[in-house]
Amino acid sequence: MRWRMTGEVELDELLGDTLMEPVTRSAGVSTDEIRHQLADLARRLGSRPATGAAFTLRGERLTP
Repeated sequence: MRWRMTGEVELDELLGDTLMEPVTRSAGVSTDEIRHQLADLARRLGSRPATGAAFTLRGERLTP
């Protein structure tokens, strides 16, 4: 796969990469399951009011 170095990678590009097959197999999920989970997450997050709070990947709250 040829990666673009500008902008973000599209989900189809990421899931279509040859590296993703062993990764998803190792995790015990399919690319269709990942798509479904991301769509569900987007739907749930879209229905929540924005709080203005930001968190790091470790769950620490960032304060302005």
